[in-house]
Amino acid sequence: MSRGHAIITGGLGGLGTAMTEKLCAMGIEIIATDRRPEDFEAWRNALPASCRDMVSFYPLDVTKEEPVNELAAALAARGVHVAYLINNAGIQGAGKPWTMDSKTWHRVMNVNITGTFYMTRAFSEAMVNKGFGRIVNLASVAAYDAGRSQGPYAAAKAAITGFTRSTALDLAKYGVTVNAIAPGLIWHPRLEGIVQDSVRKGMSSSVPMGRTGRPEEIGATVAFLCSEGASYITGQTIHVNGGLYLPG
Repeated sequence: MSRGHAIITGGLGGLGTAMTEKLCAMGIEIIATDRRPEDFEAWRNALPASCRDMVSFYPLDVTKEEPVNELAAALAARGVHVAYLINNAGIQGAGKPWTMDSKTWHRVMNVNITGTFYMTRAFSEAMVNKGFGRIVNLASVAAYDAGRSQGPYAAAKAAITGFTRSTALDLAKYGVTVNAIAPGLIWHPRLEGIVQDSVRKGMSSSVPMGRTGRPEEIGATVAFLCSEGASYITGQTIHVNGGLYLPG
């Protein structure tokens, strides 16, 4: 049984959609946040019919401190308790160490780790006061097996794993768990038409399981970490990457 609402940042993307569908199936109402409010209606209409009335939307840039705090205050004023926080918003940014521009570096760090911090700070106290909460952060296999020219992304995702462990220690005695997921190569509709099929096959060949992952596999892991079955799991990073992390 749901103990409150779930917030999913970056909710209108492929992973956010899969997370929404899995959590809705558990009876959890969803607050999706994203920077693209114009996409919300089409996104919601594409959800299963049973899910559409369980989803609301707030436009939000997680890198902006005040809007994050204002969202938390507005929801609290309406009596909406956020029991599940999914810090899914993230971006990549590539470049050589000697040519990486500062704008890319700061943007990648701000969206991935600073946004995770702002959201956690804004919503964790209410979880503490209720004696229950589930926080799931999105890390990446890049935190462990970075690849070339991925300095800011690898750094930000590695920071998320450290932040996850520390906040898990702070919140454990209050009944709030904090875990991270490290996806690998996850194929979603936005990549179709952008990544050639031959490139996708090459990507798949690097994965021990021989295929890219599916968004619903990440969604299912989020749902598990939000469930009662995961109530004794905290401070962990769950690798959902088909064994991509293993050869390292």
